[in-house]
Amino acid sequence: QLAKSKHTGTMGPLRAPSNLRATSRFDYQPDICKDYKETGFCGYGDNCKFMHDRSNYKAGWQIEKEWEEEQRKKKARLARGNRGDEGSNQDYPSQTESDKPFACFICRNPFTKPVVTKCKHYFCQKCALEHYSTSPKCAACGKPTGGIFNKAII
Repeated sequence: QLAKSKHTGTMGPLRAPSNLRATSRFDYQPDICKDYKETGFCGYGDNCKFMHDRSNYKAGWQIEKEWEEEQRKKKARLARGNRGDEGSNQDYPSQTESDKPFACFICRNPFTKPVVTKCKHYFCQKCALEHYSTSPKCAACGKPTGGIFNKAII
């Protein structure tokens, strides 16, 4: 609501009244039918006021406890000399010798100075840079490379 007062000449949003207080209440406890969750049957049937769900939910303290345990394991790995993200990143599975390519995807020749992208595709350094000058996307899958080509060990 805009205030248009001829007396003061003010225009714009009105200030909130000082005698009203806005409060919010969040219900973090899902109301789930205990009988249905434990047995799969509820005597109230469709008239039950609770939600019929048998999946498991974690409370905030359980999520925090798992996160703290994960952080403790990472610190222990760092203390032993391993990298902190080793073994926890499932986005890039480790490749065996048979999984690694033997030729460049662009020129189809054996690698000369091989490089690898963020999406784990291998190219010759020259081919990758030439392709990047025309398109910032990976030549194999089309994902953005961000210009990041790491030295590959094949």
